[in-house]
Amino acid sequence: MGTNPKIAIGLLSPVGLLFALPVLLWAFSFTERFGLEKCSIGSISGDEYQNILTRAGAQRWTVWPGLSNGVFWPSDAGFRGPTASFNSNVNDQLLSHVRELAGPDASINRQLASGHAVMRSMGAEYVHTLEVPDIGSAASHVYFKYFLPQVRFAPACVLCLIWWYATIDVIFSHDLATDRYELQAVNVLHAGLKGSPDKNLARNVPWGSCPQFRR
Repeated sequence: MGTNPKIAIGLLSPVGLLFALPVLLWAFSFTERFGLEKCSIGSISGDEYQNILTRAGAQRWTVWPGLSNGVFWPSDAGFRGPTASFNSNVNDQLLSHVRELAGPDASINRQLASGHAVMRSMGAEYVHTLEVPDIGSAASHVYFKYFLPQVRFAPACVLCLIWWYATIDVIFSHDLATDRYELQAVNVLHAGLKGSPDKNLARNVPWGSCPQFRR
């Protein structure tokens, strides 16, 4: 290497660029101006939503390593894929952040607005809504699905350039008899060898939509 530095630099540069690209994409992901979007969600007015979104953007969960301590993979385990305990911890973290932002005794519309604001403050895009009946009961679950670049979980994750998105579901139960909704869970699913979601195929709401409960 000392006798021919030009060859050494030529060999190392592609590797350096390969690791630099995810870091640059991660840094660029924080430039999204989510605060300019306009949403009214049920009884939550546009001005009230803007206040919720501003508060969400100021919180700790918007900046890595608040989501994980991964660097080369969206995981707490170095190069290995996310463990079950890691996924559970992220799910619990995000659910608690939504509830914290909504406040105690929040209306269901405020909970939905808070969930949307947390997702948007992280840079996640709302793509899909699905209501799934619970077999054998007068209830269902409503899934508001968001797509988030996996690199947000791990700034130097080269494999995240292949498996681009993590999906995040904000899940509400729906009692069909009383038409009552309740925030139940947040579920993060990282892409990988077992599957990589396609945002365009999954989309069933227009780009830039705000989530709503269907009546």
